[in-house]
Amino acid sequence: MGRTKTAQPSVARTAARWWTVGGPVAVVVSMLFLGIALRTPVDGAQALRQESDRHRAPIDLAVTAAEDAARLARHPDAWTLQFMVGCKRESLEPIAEALDAQPNFFLLDSPDTGEGCYRVCWGVFASKPEAEVRRPFPDVLSDIDTMGWARPVGEVLP
Repeated sequence: MGRTKTAQPSVARTAARWWTVGGPVAVVVSMLFLGIALRTPVDGAQALRQESDRHRAPIDLAVTAAEDAARLARHPDAWTLQFMVGCKRESLEPIAEALDAQPNFFLLDSPDTGEGCYRVCWGVFASKPEAEVRRPFPDVLSDIDTMGWARPVGEVLP
């Protein structure tokens, strides 16, 4: 009752066979990966920024304010934090663009301040004490000199 032995290829023969078939492919893939890895993050970020800037239309503050007022009006008994009132497009546009996708951001028309003026507000809170609790805010809001002041939603809506 003899067992038949199957011949196992030697390690050297297996390595040589792998290099012949997969080696060149592995080298090309490695070079591509290395090229991507060595690309500086600044270059990549700048390319993405330039690409997105080409396709992005300027934000329409009036449309954004109308949409945000409709969202905030769903919470008539709530409180929000008002960070500023701005009347210059060049100071409001970067804030609105940076926070446009944030559900806690509200840009609201401020007709009592003047035409083309907007309130920059953040959050919906159940009470004034809850609104006044200090918390981290997005950088663009943290750059404003105030931590925001608690306001009833009914007072900030146009």
